[in-house]
Amino acid sequence: MTKRTIWNRRNLMRTTAASCAAALGLTLSACSATADAETLLEEAQDGGTLRVAYADEEPFAYTDSDGNVVGQSVAMHTYLLGELGIEEDQIDWVQTEWDSLIPGLGSNHDMVIAGMYVNADRCEAALFADPDYVMPDTLLVPAGNPENLENINSFIDRDDLVVGVMNGTTEHANVEQDLELDDSQYDVHPNLSALVRELKAGRIDAVALTDINLRLEAEADDDLDTVEPFWPTDADGNDIIGAGAVVFPDGANNFRDAVNEILHETLEDRDLWLSLVGEYGFNEDNIPDPDITAENICGDSYQ
Repeated sequence: MTKRTIWNRRNLMRTTAASCAAALGLTLSACSATADAETLLEEAQDGGTLRVAYADEEPFAYTDSDGNVVGQSVAMHTYLLGELGIEEDQIDWVQTEWDSLIPGLGSNHDMVIAGMYVNADRCEAALFADPDYVMPDTLLVPAGNPENLENINSFIDRDDLVVGVMNGTTEHANVEQDLELDDSQYDVHPNLSALVRELKAGRIDAVALTDINLRLEAEADDDLDTVEPFWPTDADGNDIIGAGAVVFPDGANNFRDAVNEILHETLEDRDLWLSLVGEYGFNEDNIPDPDITAENICGDSYQ
């Protein structure tokens, strides 16, 4: 089969309305299109509070030492919201576990700003704006890379090694579904801090996550290294391009479309894009090509 590039199409976070309601103890209507979502943009532009969920993940959206929520996704989307007339002081930041970001839309929070990758299964449960960045993966390993690991596929034939992944991420889906690793070959934890503790304790051999946050981790710790960045592959060997975007609840199509319009103008102005996110380690390699849109990634799941 000829190798080709595809976008994320993982089976993670398949959140049907029923499972959403079961997980949160909510009515089905809380997880589906609501009248509130349809008027979300108008209410925010009239000065209403916008509840925005983030997962405290550096460099996308996290709380800094001064208690401020900052990061690449925060800088990008507070700018876009500002262009729509929604000021930063209208935003109520809601720190949320990663695997509750989509299920909590419409009940716990109004939108998600967390650098979340777009994929077809997530698109069944929520509205994704077009991607505002692309990012390869890497492995975080002990200094010197003692197991000579190259990428996530290194674990396929090494059943003596264990890779750590963060719960609910595309890397979690990659080891579980695309690579079909045995349960004993991967370890799931709720956040990067827990994964680093496991790695430094020798209970796992590497951490798989996006390149930029692991690179930042290694730069701050002489006991850690990263391997060369790589695109994960699916079961057929096709590259999977990770592309992150902001997420809205069902029914907020007008809000999503308004954000998209300003986003595309911003992506075309590379100097502006870099001025917003460059301080978080992003460069021109992370600007999505014009054909990398949520509709192209989501396919039939696009809402």
